Amino acid sequence: MIRSDRCRKNQYFSFLNEFLPLLVFTLVSIQGVAQEFPDFSDSGSQLHPPIISSRNIPSEEVSYVSDEDTFEGDAGDGASVESREGNQTHTVRKGDTLGSISKRFFGTTKYWKKIASSNGISEPGKLKVGMVLRIPTGVGKPATRRRRSKAISYPSFDAVQSLPPAPVPSLPPVSSGNDVVLYQDKGLPQILLPESIKNENTSRYSVTFEGLTGLMHTFAAYPLGKGLFSTSFGTVWNKITRRDGVRLKNGEDGDYWQFPIALTYAGDNFEAGLQLPFESYDIFAPITYNFRDGSDSGMGDASLRLKFSSQNDNMASCLGLGAIFPTNDRIIGNTDNDNAWEVFGGVSTKRKEGGNFHLNGGYQASSGNTTHEGIFFNVGFEYSANTSFTFMGEINSRNRVNNGRSTDLTLGLRYFVKPGMTFSLAAPIALNNDMFFGYDYRLEGQMQYHY
Repeated sequence: MIRSDRCRKNQYFSFLNEFLPLLVFTLVSIQGVAQEFPDFSDSGSQLHPPIISSRNIPSEEVSYVSDEDTFEGDAGDGASVESREGNQTHTVRKGDTLGSISKRFFGTTKYWKKIASSNGISEPGKLKVGMVLRIPTGVGKPATRRRRSKAISYPSFDAVQSLPPAPVPSLPPVSSGNDVVLYQDKGLPQILLPESIKNENTSRYSVTFEGLTGLMHTFAAYPLGKGLFSTSFGTVWNKITRRDGVRLKNGEDGDYWQFPIALTYAGDNFEAGLQLPFESYDIFAPITYNFRDGSDSGMGDASLRLKFSSQNDNMASCLGLGAIFPTNDRIIGNTDNDNAWEVFGGVSTKRKEGGNFHLNGGYQASSGNTTHEGIFFNVGFEYSANTSFTFMGEINSRNRVNNGRSTDLTLGLRYFVKPGMTFSLAAPIALNNDMFFGYDYRLEGQMQYHY
């Protein structure tokens, strides 16, 4: 590893030895071109190329030239040099005087008479623009100038090689949590993708009336979210219109109410849901049911379900077990109660945008609980219109021994009050219903919050 670092360091300084002279030569060439083609808008400016050493780069000077001072032999705009040893000439410009011309060339105004004498001028105040004046040589001292410069120093190649290597900032090591290593190689630091970036947005999830993550009755194959606990309260109402598939006669009426409470806890790939339903019946069916002014209320059958999921970024599948306990104490309807067991499974899509499908089904078995024994099947679709609303559509089918069959088309809307808190409304419409107490439609509402 040490030998590899030295090799890379030697290659780095070898590159500097080859590249920096080429860069310096290019800069000097550009400055030489600028000297051949000066910018005459800056009066009296002059470029001086630096002297190049084979080992050291000298400082670069940036000069600031005023209108009053010039280099020796440079008279600024309007001046020309006939020869290095002969007379200079100056073309008179607007505002020029013999004194200003003397100061331009000699640094003082006292030689204006010499200029007038050399050009045969008897009236110094009547200079004409465009006149060409000869500037005598050998008179006084040429104007000198003070130069303000800014030095830019470059270190020599030897100094560059003697510099210590720059420290490489170290990144935190890979933790034992759920951080994802985005890139890793020998000799290079690891680049981490924090867990918070890859976590999915579980605030968009809610639970069913039965306590599992999903829509209204169709559960999803993925869990609510690791370490989340949910509480939900629901209300279900329907008008009883049938008894064992026979529609009630005129003058007969019935109402059914249910108030389910669901408690949910989710882990990384599992979920547990407990449902406690409270029920109420109010029936007047003296002809069909031979029951006059019947009413009853109490606890329905409680249920506990465990769901185990396998998922990736796009799909999820699950298998689960459930148990139904005979806590029902009503005296109306089918009162045969016994423990029932349930097995179920399902699949779901997990697209981040647009809609997702859910498909699941199961079987309930018991030796005597005819209210629940049978099969069920659900298919659902949800579409997130925006961050506040999700539209839901479901087909829910039940076929239970001695309790009839039902198929409902359920249309629902879910409103996200804030992350983890939702209100849901749905209206199941009976496509087929010959259960012990049948209905034409239902109205359902639910409030859920997970934390």
